[in-house]
Amino acid sequence: MTRRALAVAVAGLAALAFGCTQDPVIPKTGEEPIVLTLAFSTTTFKIGKADTISVIATSTLTDSAVVAYGTSCRFNVTIRNSAGTTVVPPNGQRNCINLQQFQTDTFPPKGQIVRKFVWTGLTDFVPSSVSTTALPPGAYQISATILALNYSTFAPPVKVDLVQ
Repeated sequence: MTRRALAVAVAGLAALAFGCTQDPVIPKTGEEPIVLTLAFSTTTFKIGKADTISVIATSTLTDSAVVAYGTSCRFNVTIRNSAGTTVVPPNGQRNCINLQQFQTDTFPPKGQIVRKFVWTGLTDFVPSSVSTTALPPGAYQISATILALNYSTFAPPVKVDLVQ
């Protein structure tokens, strides 16, 4: 979804909340309204050792922004092997629950929201609701996305190494 669509969606949510029927004012911005980045303590992960992958969503807007989600998955982290196959989460998909009432994140002006994922070199994050196995040592690509009802964006993949 584009910046303009996010602005319209944010304005639309505000209009619903306050009963306003006026056309929204679309802010002009030269960059993505929410920028995703990844942070790790190291880019070399060891099989069996817990390490945290932080997904940092930073708002570039000078006003608050509301991002609405229709599933229990707000931020998604994907790990691909060197062949490009998704190995985490298992089968390439998180177990997201469709929600009857959407959840929201409210980004303060120029603010951040951070979500953390713990990975031990297995086929899922900790804790996992499925059985997991160790991935083979090698090079992997970690990326993240926000796939909300009114906005989507991604963090470009970062190469990491998994060792014994």
